[in-house]
Amino acid sequence: MKNTRNIVIWIWVVAILFLTTLTYNLLQNNDQYKYFTGLGSHISISPDDSAIAFSYFINGKEAIYTSNIDGTNIKRVTGTDSERHHEPKFSANGKKLLYLSKNSTGIQSIHIINRDGTDPVKLTDNKSHVEKAIFSPAGDTIYYTAIPAKDAGKMEGATQEGLDLFSLSLKDGKQKQLTNKDHFSMNSLFISKNGNTIFYTEFDGQYEKLRSLVLNDSVELLHIPEQPSHDIYNAQLSADESKLAYTDVSPQSTGSLYEYELFLNDLKTKKTEQLTKLKKSISSPVFFHHNNKIAFLKQMNWPADPANPAEYELNVINIDNHKIKTVPLKIKHEEKNLWFIKSLDRILNNTYTITGLYVLLLGLLTVYFHKRSRKAFLPGIISISLAILTFLSSFIVSAITNPWIGIAIGMIASALFICSIIILAFAFFFKRFAK
Repeated sequence: MKNTRNIVIWIWVVAILFLTTLTYNLLQNNDQYKYFTGLGSHISISPDDSAIAFSYFINGKEAIYTSNIDGTNIKRVTGTDSERHHEPKFSANGKKLLYLSKNSTGIQSIHIINRDGTDPVKLTDNKSHVEKAIFSPAGDTIYYTAIPAKDAGKMEGATQEGLDLFSLSLKDGKQKQLTNKDHFSMNSLFISKNGNTIFYTEFDGQYEKLRSLVLNDSVELLHIPEQPSHDIYNAQLSADESKLAYTDVSPQSTGSLYEYELFLNDLKTKKTEQLTKLKKSISSPVFFHHNNKIAFLKQMNWPADPANPAEYELNVINIDNHKIKTVPLKIKHEEKNLWFIKSLDRILNNTYTITGLYVLLLGLLTVYFHKRSRKAFLPGIISISLAILTFLSSFIVSAITNPWIGIAIGMIASALFICSIIILAFAFFFKRFAK
């Protein structure tokens, strides 16, 4: 009797721990950057090549900064505790910056601000989720890609809406929809220097291809030949429109660990050369306006666990001799000791913790039912029944709501099934060998 009472106590203890951990995982925000300190994923160079704008995380809070092109004289120009600011872009005269601000629900809006951080203005509401935004060459219009906020993050085919291109006049605030194609993806947004052709990349089912949209066909247009045999990521055009920089999987990559390097296409000769062989992931290439150089970001922890934040380093490459220089961006900040809360979060927000507690709970229940009624297999049978019901519900959720959620439920069902098999095996051996 005493042994049974002790088992009941342990069942309650483990059940409380399991439910607490499960509730924490369901309610908390799975944000890989919530404790991160480091460089953000996009940069911009001022028209006179004297300054760089970038975003930077400090303990999970992301803001826009500017610095001299060599990384000195760093200044913070935006930042709040409630939203993250990133993807800065200089205006053509270098006096203003636009950036995207992501709120707590993941919806992004466009903001502009003076270069010194004064007079911030929010230009789009939270009814739309903005993916990319750029200034027009004249600086009087912003072009951006967006999707209705309610459809942001949904899988292709799960919604009737998709990404389209819009314009926003800074003179009168009028917005205009320029496309109605509902793209699943629209990346690498840039515009010709005469302001008549907008370019973006789109995945066509096989490759990430470069697309163009003509705004005014009454003047000479810029035509960039497509690259049919490979992907074009992070595409950017040089100031004189003679070269196209982009990233793609390196020919030297082996296996499934792709390495993304920087490439340069000469639009006159149509020749392409590989500029880097860093065996990392290169992103956000940006041409200097008056020098034959390209700034780019190198992910230092590539390839890494997707659950970990990307750690970037700023580099500048000379196009002529391919020499690369690292630009240090060290921001002074108050260091917070988050060791305890990070460790607790790592333990609670852990699939292995939940799985272990679930198996332990079922194991204790198996022992309890064996001692009370010789029904050692009952917890395992209930668990495997729950796994089957969860698996069937994943199809219903995928069909009715969001397929991504259905896939997540299906993965939970698989984990439940494995745990159930373990418990049934434990019940078999326990019932056979236990006294």
